[in-house]
Amino acid sequence: MFGRFFYGQCSLREAFWKFSILGLLVTGALARLSMILLKQTANYDPRFFRILLNNLSILNMNTTVVIWLCLYITTFLALVAYSLLCIGGMWNTYKEYEKSKILAFICLSLVCITAYFAIKASIY
Repeated sequence: MFGRFFYGQCSLREAFWKFSILGLLVTGALARLSMILLKQTANYDPRFFRILLNNLSILNMNTTVVIWLCLYITTFLALVAYSLLCIGGMWNTYKEYEKSKILAFICLSLVCITAYFAIKASIY
């Protein structure tokens, strides 16, 4: 399923709405939710991974804080990986789309902007 998307073998509409926009919204919401839960449960500021700088000794941290921190880092890295997958998949779809290159370029630009804001929202 994601192989078809990454290699540009699905339609522009399916690549844009189903894989890119919906997928980025879901993964961005999960990363944002894990950041909020980490912030509320551990009472830390996860902005720019300051939690690691403020607590250099992770072994002395509470186990629930370590679990929430691992969850946040995992969901954030999954969001970054999915964003790169979406940009690569939309780039290949852009190259394969023959009807309107302008429309395909607009969709590619919107996916890049959406990926940027999804990552930005999960950091702050």
